Amino acid sequence: MNQSQRPKRKYTAEFKADVLRLIANGEPIMAVARKMGISDSLIHAWRKANDKGEKKTDQTLQQEVDSLRRQLRQTEMEREILKKAVAIFSRQT
Repeated sequence: MNQSQRPKRKYTAEFKADVLRLIANGEPIMAVARKMGISDSLIHAWRKANDKGEKKTDQTLQQEVDSLRRQLRQTEMEREILKKAVAIFSRQT
């Protein structure tokens, strides 16, 4: 059976995470590939996909932080306006 006829193996997210964790801890990709019985090109593909996912997550978090900062400025401005209104109405009574 050649490679094109070999059925594709499915790997769980946990397995992929374990492989990527080994790489992140400094183990050489070739050594991890041999130990786990997979190709180094597969590890490279998983790492590339993971890096894209992390980048997207970072962008999403930054957008959320920016939105929350805008909301905080708006709320602070509204609070200052309300403080001034209370001061004005307190003097009138």
